[in-house]
Amino acid sequence: MQTHRLDLQAQVRNIGSRPTPDQQRDILSRRSRLQEKIISFQKQAVKLLNTVTSDGDDSWDDTTRKETYLGVEFDGVGEDGDEDPSSAEASEERRQAQPLGFTDSDSFVDAEHISLHLPSNLGHDWCNENAAEDLEKAELRLREGQLNDSLHHIRIALGHKSYLFRNEVRPARTQRLKTRAWQGVQAVESTVQHHARVYMRARKAIVALGADGILLDRYKVLARQDLSVKTSVIAPHVRGQRNTLLPWFWTMDVQRDTDVGVWMKDCECLSFHIC
Repeated sequence: MQTHRLDLQAQVRNIGSRPTPDQQRDILSRRSRLQEKIISFQKQAVKLLNTVTSDGDDSWDDTTRKETYLGVEFDGVGEDGDEDPSSAEASEERRQAQPLGFTDSDSFVDAEHISLHLPSNLGHDWCNENAAEDLEKAELRLREGQLNDSLHHIRIALGHKSYLFRNEVRPARTQRLKTRAWQGVQAVESTVQHHARVYMRARKAIVALGADGILLDRYKVLARQDLSVKTSVIAPHVRGQRNTLLPWFWTMDVQRDTDVGVWMKDCECLSFHIC
């Protein structure tokens, strides 16, 4: 559910303050569906948390609390540098626009900004005080899996992007082919942005759950520059690449990277030439 919330938050920011009627209807429809899921989840969470709360304190049961992580640091990732200039310009305009439906009201919070009743949102101290360590450990295990999945998808998407540049963007000789190629690249960029937000939200959660230094050192903070695929280093014959350092997650042993086919092989080839 949190991934859907991050996705909707990004869509609202992407649309900005001047949505078309169709866009507005789509946002409202998605919010309505998400609100129903959140209400159902919160009710179940209330029952579960009430069973572990020792003092009857339900001050945490506040549906108007706002989610603190929005993932805005990854807006426009991949749309700058030496890539499609029209995409970079449009991205900057979107970042400067006021998102649709954003409100500072204490009495109303859009569905995509509601903080869920999870151990990570309640905090490590609350879990210790209310004998909720088992719930905390369970979420920590799930978050670790989510971190692995996110890194897996990021690596696949970056490999796909490298493949598109090498095999579609660079060889394109007509405007029609270039437009189609850049549309494919932009779709991959959206995928990278989404999974980067999911990763950082999951990392924020394990910090709140009291993850030890070993786990935090394995799952490092993800930066914008880690997600770029420079077109200048996609061609293996370009000089001066051997001393270029790859982002930290390329050296990790992330599960499920063996079933990805040609895209990952293309990026592994890129990594070989860089290293």
